[in-house]
Amino acid sequence: MEFEMPSTVFYKDGRGASAELDAILGEKLFNNPKDRFIIASLLAFRDNPRILDFFAGSGTTLHAVMQLNAEDGGKRTCILCTNNENGICENVTYERNKRVIQGYTKPNGEEVDGLANNNLRYYRTDFVGRSRSTKNMRRLVQLSTDMLCIKENLYAEKKSFAGLPTYKNIYRYFEHGDKKMLVIYDERYVDEIVKMIGSVETTSKIKVYVFSPSEDPWEASFEPVSDKVELCALPQAIYNTYKRILPKHRQKPIEPTEEEDALAGGDDDEIGGLFSQEGGEE
Repeated sequence: MEFEMPSTVFYKDGRGASAELDAILGEKLFNNPKDRFIIASLLAFRDNPRILDFFAGSGTTLHAVMQLNAEDGGKRTCILCTNNENGICENVTYERNKRVIQGYTKPNGEEVDGLANNNLRYYRTDFVGRSRSTKNMRRLVQLSTDMLCIKENLYAEKKSFAGLPTYKNIYRYFEHGDKKMLVIYDERYVDEIVKMIGSVETTSKIKVYVFSPSEDPWEASFEPVSDKVELCALPQAIYNTYKRILPKHRQKPIEPTEEEDALAGGDDDEIGGLFSQEGGEE
């Protein structure tokens, strides 16, 4: 097998990145964007990677990925991250790539067709406490759905499954082509959902994420449809991931007062969960 060694030097005569961005947005909102053609040169050596840009800026990397896919039929995906300083994410990064997908009109009146065979989603992240309780665990599972969609690259949510409507507090169902995913938030309905799974015909396994207070994804309950499903217990899988990547939570030993002793017996359900994420608009 032959491999092409990428060049270590990229040079482009002239710099049209600022002009291109200004034409897309219709005004100057960002100084010194990266050059899309140079970024495309860096990304053209692999067919279908997932590109992660922690310094999204004006969103040049995603624009380059979508343009490359349109040119060579690739299936590259891209995740951008930004701290949204001065509203850059909403006003520049997201707005640029939304217009690239939908098409736009340059200030001189020239119409530019959109790269319509793409989708764009915008998420906000936030931090909350790490304390665990049943209430927080359930909350974490519900809030993790967007992450599961990213992980499975599956975003097409269906309003019904096996001919019956879905309920956002009980379960949600996603399907696109051969990819299928169920996220079950309320374990009391597992047996009923198993019967529903048994009634559907599928040529590919359904990825089932199910709430469980332990690492057991209700394997015994899903035994009748084991040939149709691939199980994963939540939120334990999430906790295991964060346990690997987050620093340990350390507390100084203290002598509690009498008042603190009394408070220690309270319900910890009101303490925040581990992770919070809001879904954005498509």
